[in-house]
Amino acid sequence: MSSGPTPEIWCLDHPEHGLLEVAVGTPADLVTVDPGFPIGAKSSGPGATRGFVLRRDGALVARYRQTKDTKVSIFKDPPGDSTFSANDIVVRRPRVAMTIAAFGDAVRHVTFRDRREVVHFDPPSGSSAEARLTAIEASPWKRVVYPIADGLGKASWAIFILVVVPVMMRLLDRLWPDVDVPLPDVDPPTVPLPDLPDPEIEISLPSIPWPDIDLPARVEFLMEWTKVWVPIVLGIALAVAAVRHSRTSRRTRQRWEADRAAREASADGD
Repeated sequence: MSSGPTPEIWCLDHPEHGLLEVAVGTPADLVTVDPGFPIGAKSSGPGATRGFVLRRDGALVARYRQTKDTKVSIFKDPPGDSTFSANDIVVRRPRVAMTIAAFGDAVRHVTFRDRREVVHFDPPSGSSAEARLTAIEASPWKRVVYPIADGLGKASWAIFILVVVPVMMRLLDRLWPDVDVPLPDVDPPTVPLPDLPDPEIEISLPSIPWPDIDLPARVEFLMEWTKVWVPIVLGIALAVAAVRHSRTSRRTRQRWEADRAAREASADGD
């Protein structure tokens, strides 16, 4: 392994599938753990694109050019040197899911999923993600608030339109004076058009007496502004799912620790 910069490594020691690692960084970072990672002209520095690789017990499973919300099967066929893994739709389990922050390319979570088993990876040592996880574990209140903030962050643009924009418009109405700009009256030129003959065939459609239905104002609003409220509903759904996944991850890790302790006690007894 060559010396140089090192990537951020998220890891999970699974009792059945072994050590799973997700390394995140620039190409110059990732080549230290994956010698086959492609190195381009801009492989390091502030402008370099951050990618990631998935390893299982030290062996390469997948390699991607850019961090993004994605799911990767841990049994995926590894790519060749200097090539990237295909962006397939992953339905096979077990798999690893990566979640990116609402703004930027920072990795928020790396999660192992297999049927009903959902376990979060350990974040890189000394990283902001580790500090965030420590704060969540130390406060029951943050265990709920932080995941909800992550879920609603996905719908931040819709919340901005619903909340911030109306407030800004009211402030502008009060601070910005009304200015009437007189525009000149311009008569557009008249273009004579030829008279078109009437159609020879007239089709008369039957008149259907549809009932008049008066919808409530809130229903009309929801029908007209689906592009606004649908992302908010999805964001709330993501928030609820994030809270449930956090609880499931803690319970699964506690079960693993209990099973490991039982095995060690049994080995000492023998």
